[in-house]
Amino acid sequence: MPESTTVTRRRNNAEIDARVSDAVYDAILEQKLPPGTRLVEAQLCKAFGITRGMLRRVLVKLAHEGVVELQPNRGATIAVHDAAEARQVFGARLILETGSVRELARHATADQLAALRAMVAAEHDCRASGNWRDWIRLSGDFHIQLAEANGNPIITTMLRTLVARTSLLIGLYESPTRASCGHEEHQAILDAIERRDGERAAQLMAEHLGEYIAALHLEPKQVDVVDFGKLFHRVKV
Repeated sequence: MPESTTVTRRRNNAEIDARVSDAVYDAILEQKLPPGTRLVEAQLCKAFGITRGMLRRVLVKLAHEGVVELQPNRGATIAVHDAAEARQVFGARLILETGSVRELARHATADQLAALRAMVAAEHDCRASGNWRDWIRLSGDFHIQLAEANGNPIITTMLRTLVARTSLLIGLYESPTRASCGHEEHQAILDAIERRDGERAAQLMAEHLGEYIAALHLEPKQVDVVDFGKLFHRVKV
């Protein structure tokens, strides 16, 4: 097989994988696939117009990201997380991020603050338009950029992992109609940093992360039968 044909096929496979995984992730963020939902392979293959091999490749990727669970003889289900795990993950973020903003308040530059404020504005636009997927991504990126501004790659790497896990928890368990507005809380943290008030910035960050924990509905939910054909009818690949 010519090398160009092989490269094209790989690119096509990557595009298909991305479209399917994005569709599943978007359905999770819209809470149309609650935790514990069984992902029936035959129905999903028909809904997306793909083979079992293609679907299983996507499910393995989603399992690696913690989005789904793969179990022998049971197949794939949307991942289920318990309250203790959620609190531990957010608790780790609390320790890292309160210290991070306290330190950043000592030396943040005007350019760094301007870039962070631009992220907050973009986050607000996504939330206002109901674009939950990009809102969650931008919200997580804001926290990572706060840490990155301190110039400590070890802290940034640790936080990237924690943000990825909490983003999934928010998508799975937070109601999109939550009253609290993340971008306003982010703005207040930046205001404190700009005033060089590290203690206030740390306090606001602690309250902000605490709001997220309080907004997660981690009690078990009834899992209804999902019509995958209807749910994904616009995502034929």
